[in-house]
Amino acid sequence: MALTVSSAFNSFLNNTVNIQKGDSDKAKRSRDFLIEQISNLSSEGQFLKLAPQYNCFFGSFSRKTKICVIDDIDFLLGLNGGNLQVQGSEWDNITLKVKDNSDSTLVGLSDKFVERWTNTTIYQLNSTKVKNSLINALNQIDQYEKAEIHSRGEAVTLKLKSHPWNFDIVPAFYCSGDAFSKPYYLIPNGKGKWKKTNPKVEQERISKLNQDYNGMVLETVRLVKYWNRYKQMPNISSYVLETMVLDYFDKGWFNNQFYRNADNVYMHFSKVLEYISNNVYNPINDPKGIQGNINNLFYDQKTKIAEKARGDYANSVNAIACEMRHNDHHDAITKWREIFGMEFPNYGY
Repeated sequence: MALTVSSAFNSFLNNTVNIQKGDSDKAKRSRDFLIEQISNLSSEGQFLKLAPQYNCFFGSFSRKTKICVIDDIDFLLGLNGGNLQVQGSEWDNITLKVKDNSDSTLVGLSDKFVERWTNTTIYQLNSTKVKNSLINALNQIDQYEKAEIHSRGEAVTLKLKSHPWNFDIVPAFYCSGDAFSKPYYLIPNGKGKWKKTNPKVEQERISKLNQDYNGMVLETVRLVKYWNRYKQMPNISSYVLETMVLDYFDKGWFNNQFYRNADNVYMHFSKVLEYISNNVYNPINDPKGIQGNINNLFYDQKTKIAEKARGDYANSVNAIACEMRHNDHHDAITKWREIFGMEFPNYGY
C-alpha cells in the first residue's frame, strides 16, 4: 500500500519499470544457448572461426538499464582475427585484409566470405558478407526454423517466435591497441567495411558511478527512460538519454552534498530533469571517445524536450516540497502521478 512517497516509488519501480529477475534469467539462458549454437556452426566450418574470449555483452540489457519489457539483447560475437591487418584511420571506415602471402583459412576465410582486390594474395574482408554468412548459418539451426533473421546496420537480428525479445548479434574483431591507442573492437559499419567501438568503456563507467552513488545511478537511468517513453514529446534515443544521465552524475552537476548522499531515486530524477532541460541543446560526447557528438536531435525537438523536462522538473520540486516540508504524502504522490501517469501508484493503493 502506497502511504509514503518512498513506498510508492518502490512499488512503481518493482512492478512497472524494472525487469523481473525471472524474465532476465530466462533471457540470459536463451542468449547462452544461441552463442552455443553459433559455436557449433563455427566448429563445423559453416562460419568463421570464433574467439569466444572476446565475446562482449553490451546494450541496456547487459548494463541493467533496460526497462520492462525485454525487447532486444545485444552482444558482440568475437571472431578470430589473428591473421588480419587493419588499414585506415577513420573510426567508421576501416579496412580489414588478409595479410599478404598468408593462409586465409587461419581465420576461416574463403572466397565465399571475402572479396578479391587486385590479385590472388590480397583480400579485403567484407563485413556485409560476414553478416550474410552468419544469417545463412543461423538458418540451419532447427530451433530457429520459424525465426526472422535479417541484417541491419552493424548487426544480424534474430527475431524469435517463442520469446518477446530479439537478438542483435554483432560480429567483432578485438584489437589490443598499441602505445598510441586503447583497446577497441572492429564491427561492421553497414557499408561493407568496419568501424571502431568499445562497449566495455560504457560498462565500466556506469558500474563505477553506480558504486560511487550507492546504487542510485541504475535506478535513476531506468526511471528517466520510463519518463522518456511515457511523455508526449520527441523521443531521445536510449543511448543518448543514458549518456546524459551518466554525465549528470559524472560531473556532479547538482553541486550539493545533500543530493550526492540522497538515498531516494526521485531526488536524483528531479535534478536530472533540470539537467536535461539545460543541456539538451549542447553537444553530448560519446563516452567511448570514438564518435564525438552523439546529439543528433533537431533544434525544434530539443526545444520540445527542454520544455517538457522543465515543466516536469517544476512539478517534481513541488512534489518533494509536499513531502519534505509539509509531510503531505498524499499530495506528493498525486503530483508524482501527474508526471508518470496512471501506472504510478495512487495514494493508499
